[in-house]
Amino acid sequence: MPVRPCLTCGSLVGAGSYCPQHHPDVGRARATPGRGSGSKSAAFREVVLAAAGYRCEAIAIVDGRRCTAVAGLEAHHEVPLREGGSNDPKRNGRALCRRHHRLVDLALREAG
Repeated sequence: MPVRPCLTCGSLVGAGSYCPQHHPDVGRARATPGRGSGSKSAAFREVVLAAAGYRCEAIAIVDGRRCTAVAGLEAHHEVPLREGGSNDPKRNGRALCRRHHRLVDLALREAG
């Protein structure tokens, strides 16, 4: 069974994507309610995060180092679905921590 970090806190879990404390079935609200809840979204997210080794894929411009974040990972669509992007995780997906995902989305909004 693969060992991966909990998507909320980063502690290692053997099965699923959340530790017992943060599993959505314990009655807690998700960190991003209403997002990623459909089967297509969940499958997209899982493939993107697994391909990235459950680690943020952002690369620093200054020194070329990859972000080390493993908690709070999100699946980013390089080309947003509303702009004709696909749900193909290999062609249009990238794993980003919440911080980098917000920065990328901000930059895209300002550029567009």
